[in-house]
Amino acid sequence: MALSTEEVDAHIAKWEAHLDRPYYSHRKHWPSRLFHHAPIENAVRILAEGVFRARADRNIDLCRDVAGEGVIDLRHDAHEFVRLYFRPRTPTQFHIEGIRKAGECEFGFQAPILVMFVLDARQILTRKGTQFSDENMQRGSALVGSDKAFFDTIPWEKVFHEGGLGGDHSIIAHRCAEVLAVSPLPLADCLQWIYCRSEAERDTLMHFVGAAAEPWLAKIRVSDDIRVFNRLLTYVEHVHLSSDGVIVELHPRNDGQNIDFRLHVLDSEGAVVAELVDADFKPIPPNAKRWRVPCLLIPGIYLVRIWIEEELAFEAPLQLGDNLV
Repeated sequence: MALSTEEVDAHIAKWEAHLDRPYYSHRKHWPSRLFHHAPIENAVRILAEGVFRARADRNIDLCRDVAGEGVIDLRHDAHEFVRLYFRPRTPTQFHIEGIRKAGECEFGFQAPILVMFVLDARQILTRKGTQFSDENMQRGSALVGSDKAFFDTIPWEKVFHEGGLGGDHSIIAHRCAEVLAVSPLPLADCLQWIYCRSEAERDTLMHFVGAAAEPWLAKIRVSDDIRVFNRLLTYVEHVHLSSDGVIVELHPRNDGQNIDFRLHVLDSEGAVVAELVDADFKPIPPNAKRWRVPCLLIPGIYLVRIWIEEELAFEAPLQLGDNLV
């Protein structure tokens, strides 16, 4: 039994008002939305097909599976559903977002480029067959329901919680409360936005999706207005070409460590015309915001690839000079 439109509207109004506070005020935008994070490889597939699929769907193609072995196998009752969250930056997202150094992946999996789908909560919560849990579905203690009586028992203060735990570690599990939607779930029915961390990652997503991105172009954006990313590790912010080099801006690690960095520039024939390899690269130059990787380039289209810690962090064609005929 799905929630009614009136019940969902009342829930949204109550929690938007409750979360409209001077501190963590971005949370007021969460109750009317649901969230689904995906590695860019999986996001490309989702956009190409125009649907979300459950893990158990025989037609799913998990190009990069970021579910921790041993964790995902604890329970299987959620595998028949498309799994969404009531909020972004869940503990699950914390463990996979970004490029880690060797030995830093607690569960052995990471999403170097993470894409966030922002969905209309009203459309999904009132959809026939939708269920929800009070905490992460991989926990044996997670409870599941589909009616208002159960929905009202979910500890929403903990689900939307930001900041320190104050000794209450149950908050961690409740931040991962889930929405279980019937699979497949068409994007056209519920998609509001697709958020990328940076212009460079948006360019990478557009490059890999190709022509299939056309229906979603207006919805793919770079924004931090509702705080959907953790941004704790290095990623590529911006890349562009000049006649004397490649200009690269990186977001640094929050601990300030240097990174393993590699850049290739390929011409239209596929030949490498510039390269930089540095296993101890400083993300931010000493006296500037961006690095310039020196090379001489003539007008044309070049494919630029960047790897961080041996993970692909950027790939897109860039043009130098006027539009080519």
